[in-house]
Amino acid sequence: MSSNNNDSGMPSGTQLKIFTLVSAVGVGVFMSSLDASIVVVILEQIQADFGVTPPIVQWVILSYLLTMMAFTVIAGNLGDRYSNKRIFQYGMILFAIGSLFCYLSMEFLVRSIWYLVFSRVIQAVGATGMMANGMALVTRFTTKKNRGTAVGINNVVISIAVILGPVFGTVIGQFWNLGGVFLINLPIAAIGLALVHFNIPKTPPLTEKRRADYLGSFLIAAFLTILVLSFSVFPETETIPNARMWAGIALGFSLLVLPVFIWWERKTSEPLIDFKMLKNRKISIGLVTAILKHQGYIVIIYQFSLFLPRFGITHTPIELGLVLAGVAVGMAIFAAISGKLSNTVDARYLCTGAMLGVAIMLAVLSALIDVNAHLSIYIVSAIVIGICIGMFQSPNGNSIMSAAPKEKLGIASALHGLTTSVGISLGTALSTAILALVAGLASTKNGLPIYGEVNYAIGLKWVFGVYAVITFLGAILSYFRGPEDRSDDEHIEKVMKTH
Repeated sequence: MSSNNNDSGMPSGTQLKIFTLVSAVGVGVFMSSLDASIVVVILEQIQADFGVTPPIVQWVILSYLLTMMAFTVIAGNLGDRYSNKRIFQYGMILFAIGSLFCYLSMEFLVRSIWYLVFSRVIQAVGATGMMANGMALVTRFTTKKNRGTAVGINNVVISIAVILGPVFGTVIGQFWNLGGVFLINLPIAAIGLALVHFNIPKTPPLTEKRRADYLGSFLIAAFLTILVLSFSVFPETETIPNARMWAGIALGFSLLVLPVFIWWERKTSEPLIDFKMLKNRKISIGLVTAILKHQGYIVIIYQFSLFLPRFGITHTPIELGLVLAGVAVGMAIFAAISGKLSNTVDARYLCTGAMLGVAIMLAVLSALIDVNAHLSIYIVSAIVIGICIGMFQSPNGNSIMSAAPKEKLGIASALHGLTTSVGISLGTALSTAILALVAGLASTKNGLPIYGEVNYAIGLKWVFGVYAVITFLGAILSYFRGPEDRSDDEHIEKVMKTH
């Protein structure tokens, strides 16, 4: 016999207060998002500490992002089949264990870069449990009348975490030790576990237990991993023999895997991704534009973090962190505002306008970027792009989750969470590949060093120009998602009741 009470003593169908809900879920979401970017600014120190080359040290980041791409959808599927809350909690515990191993590999245990990479994989598997089920928990305990507000606050947490990762990494690495960027996760995880256990009601399965789609999981992971690796290998002409040939082979192979994955998902009776769900334009367009959005801002963060200190535009890591924090400020403030607006204003208007703003700002950067440009140009561009991204992400997330079938909230949340890893990985790798290609061509023509100030600036002009066009096309696509369904969704309470 089942009870209508959950494991924290609350009725299963109770709608939670927004603050209670988002604060409980937000700790895990913050922690997992933070570690996707926190090591960016200490990579040079890690490289020197372990005595390895740049192609090897990049795996400290890539291992985390690629693992998230491989397991995020699986974690969402498990949440739907068993319990969103339970998988979220298991993910938090596993993330804390991975963080401890990362710290030990940096400070006491096996002094090996590959042990650190392995520990990052454990971290990332745990992070998928939180990222995939965090939005599902928010959706299960809200209605269309207040979901936009909850999604907005949740996205504020994600935004701050992703952008403040490099800032925290700089401060901790400079005033403590490198392992501290991982050890700090342990007390945060303990607080998060307590908040989720005592404040989030029990979440019974949304679907009947069924056989997992292991082949589908392997194929989507292979496609995304090989695709990102193709862009990562492309610029390594000095360290990898025939790098561009291998990059082309990897890209071609990834494009062969994709139709195989689609064929299998349509064939199998229990697919990992329900393509019928993706026929809904709000979901499919929302996911595609979310990937483009993540690329739009990670290009700024990643390229600024390399370009500004390299040519003396910023003079200290703290100064660079403050420039990048401009993106976080804009995102955090306007994610909450746009979340509230999305309760009444269609996402197609808010998201289209926001992406147009990003496209315009990237075009301005493409025209103005130069080693002699004043620092204020970079500060203003960071803030404006942060504002535009903040205006986009909450309405977009609200639109996706509100359109998702109620029995597939975990899958929808996982796909939405997956856009972060895919967007950041593609944005980092593709922008680097464009920079290397353009700077290399310019060097051949003018005889100056590839990564000297002249050719580096030329390469970045093309990077920002290309992404201005990509983001502009994303803005057009965003409009065609159609109007929102504003009908009430009282049936969410029904699926929350235990059987």
